[in-house]
Amino acid sequence: MPDTLAAEVAAWPVLVKNPFGGGFYSQDGRPWLEPQPGCLRGSDRWNLDGEGEGAPTHFPTDRRLPARATWAVARWTGAVWELLSTGSVEPREVREHRKERADRLVASRRWTRSDLEVIQALLGAEALPRATLLAGDAAGRERSLRSLLTLRLALEANAEDAGRDPELPDAARRLLRGGAESAVWLDEDGRAVASDVLAWHAKRHARVENRKDRRAEERDRGDDLKLSIATAVGNVFPLMPAEVALSAAARLVPSVAKLGRRPGTQNIVDAVVEIRLERWRQAIASDPEVEARLVAMQARGANGRVRKRFRDQRAAEKVEAEIRDWRGELEPVSSHRLG
Repeated sequence: MPDTLAAEVAAWPVLVKNPFGGGFYSQDGRPWLEPQPGCLRGSDRWNLDGEGEGAPTHFPTDRRLPARATWAVARWTGAVWELLSTGSVEPREVREHRKERADRLVASRRWTRSDLEVIQALLGAEALPRATLLAGDAAGRERSLRSLLTLRLALEANAEDAGRDPELPDAARRLLRGGAESAVWLDEDGRAVASDVLAWHAKRHARVENRKDRRAEERDRGDDLKLSIATAVGNVFPLMPAEVALSAAARLVPSVAKLGRRPGTQNIVDAVVEIRLERWRQAIASDPEVEARLVAMQARGANGRVRKRFRDQRAAEKVEAEIRDWRGELEPVSSHRLG
């Protein structure tokens, strides 16, 4: 509605809106059925054709609306609606208003799968029986429909309204006269806003899927790189267990990804030695011989630093033996981490 007409309508002492159409009235009750003389009406729907040949026109005006007028305010004289003022809304303004409403809706509430399913079903038909719309997931869709009705995205009419309300859409009227207890539909504004909401969620879903695909590709590349490095570790230590090679590869992956080049033999040896030293420093104390020696050192009053040095030396000996055995028939290698 144009701002000038909206201000005029808002100033009425009584303001009633038809729940099934866009008409505003200045009379209590149901003035769209039985307006009293002097009742004011603001709407963008006038001179509606009646049903059947020779049926009276609904909301007839005393004269034709101007060519560019989309909204009008008129007074009921008892026979026709006397035009008082008219106005128009640019299509661009309508689109911006609908877009703004859709943006508010997607930002202010969480849309469930049932909400989107109900919207999609309503967008696919001019009107639907309530029972058909709720089929399949009655509880979830019932909540969604109640929410859409509260937001006035969807409209609903029951059988009592069939054939009486001239602003009721023809598709809804046909359903009600065909035996449906109630009909649900989207008006023009609701259809545009619902389409924007659905499109926003489709784009959001696409972004999430693309992000998942990228992460999956990154994981695959990381796994491929890790296996490649594990193979390189196995070439340096042919007799090394596979799980140790994978551990060394995991240690080397960040530096390889950062530097963009494969690790050299010495880098592989250093990574393996570092991993095995960490393992043996924790496990060596449980060795019976080492444990007995540590107890004896403690009994003699050796401080913790001395005992730690002894433990680290025994761990280094274990690592030296491992890398020697894992090299097989290849020439020996060493690392500065072994001291």
